[in-house]
Amino acid sequence: MSEKWGRRLFATGSILLILAGLAHSLSLLQNPVPANDTERQLMDLMSNYHINIMGSMRSMDDFMRGFSIAFMLAMFAIGALDLVLRRERAALLKRVALVNSIWLALMTAVSLRYFFAAPLTFMLSGFVLFGLAWMMLPAATKN
Repeated sequence: MSEKWGRRLFATGSILLILAGLAHSLSLLQNPVPANDTERQLMDLMSNYHINIMGSMRSMDDFMRGFSIAFMLAMFAIGALDLVLRRERAALLKRVALVNSIWLALMTAVSLRYFFAAPLTFMLSGFVLFGLAWMMLPAATKN
């Protein structure tokens, strides 16, 4: 019974990661609208002021968008990998759930410091789901 619930929690965590990637992709569809002159100036500088980084001229907006896309792709890739693995032996799922739990605990800490409620909720929920899956999945049996 415990293994069955561990597998369900693992699969749910996998789907949650893909949903987090989808939710994050919404931020790429529309540019933010400045509310006042100060925000307008900030957005103009972030988009149009370019810095020479190792021979490549990039703006802060380029970096933000690139990291945002990388974050979204990481969520999709890890969620998809977890979905592919969800029917593997329990001992493997337990180890993968532990790695996901550690990674999501660190991401939760980053979210607490740098982000807002939506990404924090996704990271914390994933951490809880994979943590519970790790606790419920049986360890490897020795023959």
